[in-house]
Amino acid sequence: MKYHFEESINDKLISFENHLKKKAYSQSTTKQKSNYTGLFLAWLESENLPVKDVVYKDMLSFIDYCHLEKLSPKQINTILLAVRNYYEYLKESDPKITNPAQNLRVKGETRKQPVSLTEYTELEKLYTEYPCKTNRDKRNKVILGLLIYQGITTEELHCLQITDLNLKQGKITIAGNRRRNSRKLDLQPCQILELHEYLNKIRPKIKAGKTDQLIISMEGKLQLKNSLHHLFHSVKKKNSGIGSAKQIRMTVITHWLKTRNLREVQYMAGHKYVSSTERYQENDLENLQKNVEKYHPLNESL
Repeated sequence: MKYHFEESINDKLISFENHLKKKAYSQSTTKQKSNYTGLFLAWLESENLPVKDVVYKDMLSFIDYCHLEKLSPKQINTILLAVRNYYEYLKESDPKITNPAQNLRVKGETRKQPVSLTEYTELEKLYTEYPCKTNRDKRNKVILGLLIYQGITTEELHCLQITDLNLKQGKITIAGNRRRNSRKLDLQPCQILELHEYLNKIRPKIKAGKTDQLIISMEGKLQLKNSLHHLFHSVKKKNSGIGSAKQIRMTVITHWLKTRNLREVQYMAGHKYVSSTERYQENDLENLQKNVEKYHPLNESL
């Protein structure tokens, strides 16, 4: 695949690349998206199609062109993602522009589905009915609450500090790292009561030294691998369909997308790039079948 474009296209790509750099995309990702967008813009020129006038039907024609070029479904989907990003860039200066590649995806790409989703109502039920007979149970319910209501990762769970909590305001701050952005999220009322008891009654009984790490093992260790193993062992007894923190996070983000806009969910999930959040739209259990039917014409061409 050649990436040599006319000067008029290169000028557009330079501006697009600057936009991507401001969004903190890596140099290699920026170049890839620029090259793939260039292919799309070159095709538009060959078809005499203005970029602002492209509609869904035109995108189907572009996909047919990609098939003729012997591109794999995976390559085509990567190109479509770059095109989506390009239209997002254009919309910043002209909100009236529609994104013809939004949610458009060809079938046939072999993708590993790492975790199956469960219903969010099942997570809420698990939290509500989780037993609190021992201090360990109460500590575990605090962990479950953070996984279910804030969608944090196990890595973030290890990094939480006591000072990250503001129970009076009902807020929790989750620090960022090189993979995720920081964010400040609301705590649910039920969580505030559980966290207050954990901080004032349970955690002081654990000999943890001088650490300010919020969640610690019942033996005072900072590593929570065994604690999480035992937690999900008990969770599976209550609901065999819930098996990991990753599965919970996927379910939570998918649930958020049903009632919130994409950018808001991007912030809540700590995603650096909106494309990371977009992937969860494909996992929406209610809309998956609708999307298959909507883009059914693509199936026959694969």
